[in-house]
Amino acid sequence: MLSVNRFEPQPQDRLFNSEAFFRLHAPDCAFYFQWMLKGRVAMCLHVSEVATAQVRSPRRGTFGAVSFFEDVALPELEAFLLGVTRFLQQQGIRRLELLLPPAAHADERVAEQHFVLRSLGFSETLCDVNYAISVDERPLSQRLNYANRKRLNKCVRDGFSAGPMDASSLAEVYELIQRNRQSKGYPMTMTLPQLSEMQTLFPAQVLLYGCHAGDTLAAAALCLQVSPAVLYVFYWGDDAQFSGYSPVTLLADAIYSDCQHKGVALLDIGTASEDGQANQGLIRFKRGLGCEASLKFRLEKILEP
Repeated sequence: MLSVNRFEPQPQDRLFNSEAFFRLHAPDCAFYFQWMLKGRVAMCLHVSEVATAQVRSPRRGTFGAVSFFEDVALPELEAFLLGVTRFLQQQGIRRLELLLPPAAHADERVAEQHFVLRSLGFSETLCDVNYAISVDERPLSQRLNYANRKRLNKCVRDGFSAGPMDASSLAEVYELIQRNRQSKGYPMTMTLPQLSEMQTLFPAQVLLYGCHAGDTLAAAALCLQVSPAVLYVFYWGDDAQFSGYSPVTLLADAIYSDCQHKGVALLDIGTASEDGQANQGLIRFKRGLGCEASLKFRLEKILEP
């Protein structure tokens, strides 16, 4: 049974599909869908208006589409998505966009979502390549290419250290990453106040990491625990004065080790393409860290009146 904007109790560990994340970014025209089975929430999905008669899942966030809380069969997934599209049609919505998680996110059954959406008439309007590291018992050093192993060893040999940082370090982390991105011509997609608000709302899911040379922050990362199984590197970067060391390599090692300690299955480093066009430098960098590629799709359907 379809439930709309009722916010029935459900696990809140899928960051981008949590009630709090939805409320944080929802405009006036927004809908939070839940699929009820035997009195419990089996699946959820939310959409927000991004243009007249056009909604997207999610409005903000790296991906949306369906999150699963029960082991539902494909006919239930199809019924849920049909219910969502019919409801939106009745509300006068004419275009629905869904940003699927990367295919490597096994807990979100991406292949099955993609298949069912295609069977319901959705089509791909964007394909990006995403990179992630499957976390296992091996140290990251065994996954790195030769050049990155040399960088890692150089940082360790010269006394660099890396690990989690306290939440109070957000401004310091943000400033370093902002400088790094500006030097490469990349904008910051979120302001410091916006990230501070997210940190307040999701203290266990907004995580900071740093690499220090003595007392100086040489590299930093802001990560999001998007699900129990996946840690996502939202932003990271290093200080230009340490470019000869590439301290992000030691930082990646510390984040990976933290994933091992916490039982996180996947360290998602993000896409290496923009609007479907490959960034070859980013691809080389992420492959050198031991990442494997998977596809990330945006699907769309025109809803007839």
